[in-house]
Amino acid sequence: MGLLERDEHLAILRDCLGRVAEAGRLVLLSGEAGAGKSALVQEFLDGCLAGQRVLLGRCDDLFAARPLGPFVDIARDHPGSLAAALAAGDPSAVFEAFLSDLASPPHPVVVVLEDLQWADEATLDLLRLVARRLDVLRCLVIATFRDDLSGDHPLRRAWGSLVGPLVTRMALAPLSVGAVATLASGSRIDAASLHARTGGNPFFVVEVLAGEQAGLPTTVRDTVLARAAHLSGPARDCLDAAAVLGRHATADLVVEISECGVAAVDECVAAALVVSDGHRLAFRHDLAREAIEEGMTPLRRRQLHRLAVGALGDSDDVVQRAHHALCSGDRQVIVDLATRAGDACVALGAHKQAATLYERALEHDDALAPSERLRVMRAYATTCLHIDQVAEAAAAGDRVHALLLDDGDDVALGDWERWLSSVRWATGHPDEAWTLVSSAVRRLEPHGRSPALARATAQLAAQHMLSGRFPEAIANGRRALELADELNVVDAAVRARDVLGTSLCATGDDEGLSLLHEALDRAKAAGLYPEACVASANLGSQYVGRCELERAVVIFSDAVALAEDHELLYRRNCLLITRQEAYHLLARWDDAVADSQIILGQTGIAAHHRAIALATIGRIRARRGEPDPSTSLDEALEIVVEVGEPQFIHPVRMARAEAAWLAGDTANARAEVEATLPIAELLEVQDVRELEHWARRVGLDWSSDVHDAISAVLSSPNRRAAATFWDDCGCPYDAADVLADSDDEQDLRDALERLLALEARPRAQHVARRLRQLGARNVPRGPRASTRANGAGLTARELEIAALLVDGLTNAAIADRLVLSPKTVDHHVSGVLSKLGVGNRRHVATAARELGIELTGAEPVA
Repeated sequence: MGLLERDEHLAILRDCLGRVAEAGRLVLLSGEAGAGKSALVQEFLDGCLAGQRVLLGRCDDLFAARPLGPFVDIARDHPGSLAAALAAGDPSAVFEAFLSDLASPPHPVVVVLEDLQWADEATLDLLRLVARRLDVLRCLVIATFRDDLSGDHPLRRAWGSLVGPLVTRMALAPLSVGAVATLASGSRIDAASLHARTGGNPFFVVEVLAGEQAGLPTTVRDTVLARAAHLSGPARDCLDAAAVLGRHATADLVVEISECGVAAVDECVAAALVVSDGHRLAFRHDLAREAIEEGMTPLRRRQLHRLAVGALGDSDDVVQRAHHALCSGDRQVIVDLATRAGDACVALGAHKQAATLYERALEHDDALAPSERLRVMRAYATTCLHIDQVAEAAAAGDRVHALLLDDGDDVALGDWERWLSSVRWATGHPDEAWTLVSSAVRRLEPHGRSPALARATAQLAAQHMLSGRFPEAIANGRRALELADELNVVDAAVRARDVLGTSLCATGDDEGLSLLHEALDRAKAAGLYPEACVASANLGSQYVGRCELERAVVIFSDAVALAEDHELLYRRNCLLITRQEAYHLLARWDDAVADSQIILGQTGIAAHHRAIALATIGRIRARRGEPDPSTSLDEALEIVVEVGEPQFIHPVRMARAEAAWLAGDTANARAEVEATLPIAELLEVQDVRELEHWARRVGLDWSSDVHDAISAVLSSPNRRAAATFWDDCGCPYDAADVLADSDDEQDLRDALERLLALEARPRAQHVARRLRQLGARNVPRGPRASTRANGAGLTARELEIAALLVDGLTNAAIADRLVLSPKTVDHHVSGVLSKLGVGNRRHVATAARELGIELTGAEPVA
């Protein structure tokens, strides 16, 4: 009997395969455990792909996920460049090798990635990369996963970026009563009752039917155990061994671990409890494996896991062996394999898995030799920082510090104090960071010019820079740069150039920009990925200050991808909060909110990351007139006041000033600006310009000594010229905002049109009131309550423009048709494409149709 109620899903898969000659396709197949995802994929492969190249990889339910586990499986079955890249331990090379295999194959390739709910971050990053490049790939990628994911599951975060016309989502629904009746035909079980008991879950239905003679147990778990109870003793031992080994079970391993003969394995296969391909053994569903494993006594489980460690041997996957070691209870084996597996994960950039494994090894740290204990603690602290678990990094760092104090090695201690100072700063304790980095420099200086001193001096310069003490940062940066170049300490040389360049830029010296570019180039060339991310964040910020925003976004986005490729989540989060500023100015508010939600969806992260994300969301809510911006803004202020760093206090205070001013509360807006003035001398040039703008707006008599070209344009009474400047920078809200300060009716009408297009209701209301005060007639009142709802959240104007795009009109033609400025139309078109999740206008009609949006009758906007 074939699969029931899955014909539509098979048809979609076949259609997607038929289209891969045009462009790659990604199918995301979800369903509850037992819904038949694997069965559907296998049916598709069996029915469509005789002789087709299929790359199959699976994720495993291990204590720590195998780094790039599905791709390790694929490389094992298809040796080549992917296997070589994995062996070299270079995630970037792995990504490129896999993508090149899919880009121009002689025949379309089918890639199956199963059970992504157990995937590591690197696997999800590679899937995201495949999704972004589908237009140049010739493959069908089918990814399966369970849909019962927690709200903070990494796959949920990845899900939002897997969109577009080349991505298809399919969910497997439970079977209907009729389908269950078909399966139950010939049995003594009532179909309606069976459907009610199993919820229509195909696996549950089949297992209950298979266990009918065992007395119809009340749960599927009992059903599986009841079927296993009919096995002989040796066969049950084999089944237990197979359950412990999981997807890595082979007939030989099962025989070795269970100490039974091949006949016992054959008995398990004959009972249909496992299936065999002649080499490997597998349960028909992982739920059945879980039921068998959970049915063992704890002692039996530990015994089998211990035997598995020995049977697998050094040639097997060390992360898989570490999983068995952790379940074995053998302390010495745990510390040996967990640390080795952690090291292997670090080599592949799988820092989350590494941190988990190091942590478990350290639970038995008395079984480690003193030198190894120190090494593992340092490795654990470092990986925790990489994944933005700063509290854990600080706690582990303190333990290392205590051990080094006992050792009496001043150079090692000073070098660690330098590293620990950056962690203390990330936890929101800048005073402790100052103490540690100052101690490091004092401790190292008596030992002469050394690499450790070069690194510590660069960190001291960074601490000055972070606190806005730019002259001191420049002096120490030059000292660190001279020392690092003399000793050829590449990481310190990169860091010194980064700090020196940023500090020079902050004081208006353009020499800093070339230093930042040099720092980034050197970091990439040397494979110093954390340093490359830091340099990118600072370089991008400088281009934001120069209003070269698209260039800044490219720098930020390239670095975000780099950080995600190497699982540097702390650095990725730093980049996200800096990219938000560019998105904010570009009025790409949905993108800024998306970045913020990525940060806020994590736990244990650095306080300043959370604060800036909250401030961004609060400010955008205020600009859009959405409810309750103050809650996030209040929490953000509480955090940054505690942290005490000017670079974080300023954006939060400015967001609060704007929110208050838009709400008509000029007194509170003035109070926020006044509270920021004492730190003005510690701010970068672009921040000072913003502060001066808000001081003027709230009526404060304060001006800065910043007199660059941008400041001259922005302070000019010629509002049209200022708007043109912002238009040229690609900043539609700021262009509308300066026009809104004009007394000219046409300027105000233009501002109102722009603000309504941006859905910036509070500022639009300001302008509408001003127009009415001037006696203007026919002042638009903004979007009407009758604006149609749609699946993409398109506004009425966006619906109208989408319909014109479908009709083939260019942006210029749309501007003429609707009597709008070209800049306004450009913004609307970008909004339409973004909300529909498509890359160009050719796909608008298809995406709208898939979302059930009717464009042909879009009503004109008055």
